[in-house]
Amino acid sequence: MKEGIKIKLYHFTISFILIAITFLIITDIRTNNLNAVVNNKKEIDRYIDTAIDDAVIRLIEVGENNMISINKEKAIESFMTSLYSSFNILSNQDKQKELSLYIPVIVVTLEDGYYIYYYDEYKDADQHTYAIARWSEKLPYYYEDEHFIYGFTLGDNISILDKSGLLDGSGKQKVYEMNFNEMRENYSSVISSPDHFLLNNEKFNTVRKTIIADLIESTMAYYTSHHNKIASNYGITYNFSLPPISNNEWMPYLDDWGIFIVFQGYPYGNEAGEVYNRFASAGAKISKDKLYYIEQVDWHLVYHRASCTKVNEESILYSTEPYLTIGECVREGAYACPECNTTGISVPEYSVH
Repeated sequence: MKEGIKIKLYHFTISFILIAITFLIITDIRTNNLNAVVNNKKEIDRYIDTAIDDAVIRLIEVGENNMISINKEKAIESFMTSLYSSFNILSNQDKQKELSLYIPVIVVTLEDGYYIYYYDEYKDADQHTYAIARWSEKLPYYYEDEHFIYGFTLGDNISILDKSGLLDGSGKQKVYEMNFNEMRENYSSVISSPDHFLLNNEKFNTVRKTIIADLIESTMAYYTSHHNKIASNYGITYNFSLPPISNNEWMPYLDDWGIFIVFQGYPYGNEAGEVYNRFASAGAKISKDKLYYIEQVDWHLVYHRASCTKVNEESILYSTEPYLTIGECVREGAYACPECNTTGISVPEYSVH
């Protein structure tokens, strides 16, 4: 009897060890899979960050006399090319098409309005349906109340349609275009509410950014939802919808030209249903005052702000094209101008013995 108990205990011990080993193996596999998923997500995060940074750089073009213009087409081209390169599909057009379908909407914000880049359907002469990426018309930043229609910008400039001639007392519609501060100084006496946002700088900026963010978010939500029909034609069953967006993801990018991107539904990891979702944003934050030129001075190079008085017609420029960042200048081997860039590294002084 005791021998039988020993045998049973022996078998029980073996069974327990086998179950424990199996559990540990499964746990290890799941842990490795989880680590792979986390690493994949971080890797895709880097891809998106790099691509949107490349896009913002290409969004800005500097022409003659430091005139700054927007090239949204080149920005999108740069964004997609960067993504294709990161995903190692530069030579695979089918994979490129597939990847691009996980980007339902891109927004480019300009000073007085924004553009939507989205997928739409079109039919050819044979009535075959295809998906095509296209731009919306420029959409304004606007808001309407009882008396006015406001046209906001990414700065302090504002246009106002006075629907009933309240501001000048004429009773007739009139359009005003001016800086917000001028409006506050010249028309505060005829604005009925002392709490009106036009009379307070902090309220003005809060209202301006909130209006712009709400408009863009609403438009992005529409086009993201619209993308479901497009994606389903290509076998994508994911339900596209704009994710919740915090103020921290909006507010820092509503003072300058920028780009907002939804990358959603991309399958990754080892388990079915694991998808990558991301709302990404980046701001250009560039103006004429932030352009740099590199001057050849004797044996070394010096970078100057575009407004620096040290740069004149007699200066020998290393390149006629301006640089957008100090980092670009430093990579060329340029030292900081001691007058207009006092915090940079100046050229060392050498003494001849």
